[in-house]
This record gives sequence, structure tokens and C-alpha cells, in this order.
Amino acid sequence: MKHHKKRISKIVDELVAYFFTMGATDININLQEKEDYYKIILSSNYIVKNQEKIEKMIKCLKCDKQEEMEEYYWELAGDCDVDTELTLVGMMTDEAEIDISEDEIKLVLYRYK
Repeated sequence: MKHHKKRISKIVDELVAYFFTMGATDININLQEKEDYYKIILSSNYIVKNQEKIEKMIKCLKCDKQEEMEEYYWELAGDCDVDTELTLVGMMTDEAEIDISEDEIKLVLYRYK
């Protein structure tokens, strides 16, 4: 598979854009490249009234990886001003851990090489 790092960049871009729509003002990203996988750690504050957006994010990120779909559509992630491509992000990642407290969300996403 080509363009591993470009795809990681698109995933991060889409997540940051989505957190901005949830009212985030403090977003921290840690990106690690390991021998067999990439690990994206994102923590952010959010506005509590955006519970519906949080539930949508969880549903999208917990979907199964779909390499066939990813191969055709990965370049679209992060490029749409009208809608989110979180479903595509879910299709591009292998695992998602989501921890939500009353004022912070922490995501840990894994993408195997």
C-alpha cells in the first residue's frame, strides 16, 4: 500500500477539524511511528452540549477497517468544508480507544502497516 504517511496526515487533519466543530480550544496530538503500526493520540477539550457529535464520532471511529474503500477514497479525508469524513477515518484505522471525561476526550487510534 502506498502513501502511508499521507494517509496518516489526512486522518489527523480530519480529526482536528472535527474537534474544532465540537468547540475544542485545546487540542494535543502525539503521533508515533512504530515498526508495525502508527499510533495517533489526540486529546482535546470540548463543549459538553455537543454530546450528539461525540456519539457520532464514536460510531464512526469504531467501524471496521475497509481497505478496499480506503484505497479509493483516502484522498478525500480532510478536504470537505461541508461534511465530515469521520466514517472514512474509521475505515482507515484498525483500532480505536476512546476515553471521555466531563471536559476532555482522549482518542488513541492504531493503523497497522
